[in-house]
Amino acid sequence: MRLWLAMISIFALAACEGQNVAPVPASLQNAASAPVVEAPSPVTGRTVGSTLVEPATGETGRWVAMADIGRPVQGWITDQETGRSAQVELRPLEQGAIDLISLDALRALGIDQARLVVLDVYYDLSSL
Repeated sequence: MRLWLAMISIFALAACEGQNVAPVPASLQNAASAPVVEAPSPVTGRTVGSTLVEPATGETGRWVAMADIGRPVQGWITDQETGRSAQVELRPLEQGAIDLISLDALRALGIDQARLVVLDVYYDLSSL
């Protein structure tokens, strides 16, 4: 069985030789160098949940506005696509159908293009 798997791997590698491979886009190269903040520990952080957010251009600062938040608290967000985390202020969502994220918070996650982002959101117990 192992011999069979090894032969398949060799054929797959041989088939890839000489293939034109597109270079990594600059936006992804820059995202790879973004600093990574550790996710909250189970002692200080609790899960709010997962949410889909869209960029908001109105205010500066690192924040996420969500309907599930009653008052401003400190927290963390983690991009489900890349696994990168950042500390942010979690704010109540005043109006709107979709949760919002600031451009500064997007940059902290290494995202330099405006897009919809799926986040895991945590709040800091020490800020309550």
